[in-house]
Amino acid sequence: MRRDARPAPAGGHVTPWADIVGAEHVAPGAPVDGVVPAWVVRPGSVAEVQECVRAAARARASLVVQGLGAHLSVGAPPARLDVVLGLDRLARVIDHQAGDMTVTAQAGCTLAALAETLAQSGQWLPLDPPCADVTTIGGLVAANLSGPLRASQGRVRDLLLGIRVVGADGALVAGGGRVVKNVAGYDLPKLHVGALGTLGVIVEATFKVRPRPACEEAVVIAARSVEAAAETALGVMASEVAPFWLEVGGPGALPEGPGDGAAVVIGLAGIAEEVAHARARTLDLARARGLRAISVADGAPLRTRLADFALEPAAAVLRAAMLPTEVGEFLARASRSGTALRCLAHAASGVVRVAVPEARAVAGLVAALRPGLQARGGSLVVERATPDVKAQVDVWGDPGEGVALMRGLKAAFDPGGLFAPGRFVAGI
Repeated sequence: MRRDARPAPAGGHVTPWADIVGAEHVAPGAPVDGVVPAWVVRPGSVAEVQECVRAAARARASLVVQGLGAHLSVGAPPARLDVVLGLDRLARVIDHQAGDMTVTAQAGCTLAALAETLAQSGQWLPLDPPCADVTTIGGLVAANLSGPLRASQGRVRDLLLGIRVVGADGALVAGGGRVVKNVAGYDLPKLHVGALGTLGVIVEATFKVRPRPACEEAVVIAARSVEAAAETALGVMASEVAPFWLEVGGPGALPEGPGDGAAVVIGLAGIAEEVAHARARTLDLARARGLRAISVADGAPLRTRLADFALEPAAAVLRAAMLPTEVGEFLARASRSGTALRCLAHAASGVVRVAVPEARAVAGLVAALRPGLQARGGSLVVERATPDVKAQVDVWGDPGEGVALMRGLKAAFDPGGLFAPGRFVAGI
């Protein structure tokens, strides 16, 4: 479908999709990165998802999957797009085994709804992506979303046990979890993490969950520079503090920060006595470095605001990945770019987000920062941007030698190019 063009309904009737999901669940499409699909189709069961995929394959219609659409801006614009498959009606928590500490939910279930179920047993899924309340399970897995908790709790792939996916032929395939042998020798769950729905339609996922900490707080420490803040973060990581999460922010990036200066935020969690001890050790560490604590705050609300930094109002948000020891140097280099950037780092994992306020600065900034990162095994992607900005830059950058393997997987799982063509690395 061409960009910015609203298609007329074929033949003026309700379309064949209504025969599968009902006319009330078919609507004209809205743009995805400037590309307008003919329809949004909202199946109400896994069987209807299978029928929709088969119908799309017969019609050679391309599909992009969405939950509530919170993260559709992640990835490159689709090369073509005929139908958006909305999974918001597949929103049930299917099974929660509190004793085994596992939970299974449909792809359209939000993290907020999942949290309500788990909270009844004092448990949680410790993943905190941007706009978590409206992030769905399918979007969480497909976009490989994470936030500050990655420092201690890991990523999606670390907590994902099993998955059910509808493939390009409409077949329902399961992997991981109770399945002893994965399909065709592939580790199916991990293949779909971060693949942006280019290999199939995720309809269900099983995760291991953990007990929710009784207490969570955050210590905010002002620093003289971003380099000093990053060095302090490394000192915290090497100490006995064991931070629950650890963020470093440049000027204007931290809601509880010093405003025009840099800061490091140390998240602490556990029972009250453990948190009090960790807080005392953190403050001792700051004093030993000649730094001062600005505040001690309730940890969870501040952590949520930091996770939402990826949604900053900006022309683009870049996501850079590097070693934790390289964060300070990268932040300093970004601050010398000549553009008023806001930068926030998940310091323990080496992930830095850069909010770029002006569209005209994005391409030059990517060209300046990406080569150095890639030369050292890192990466820089344009995580969120307007369609006009994405048209000026390579969203993903050079995928390196792994691109042949990626293309091979795409050919094996989606030989007809049905799922989200062009959204992933190297136009996959």
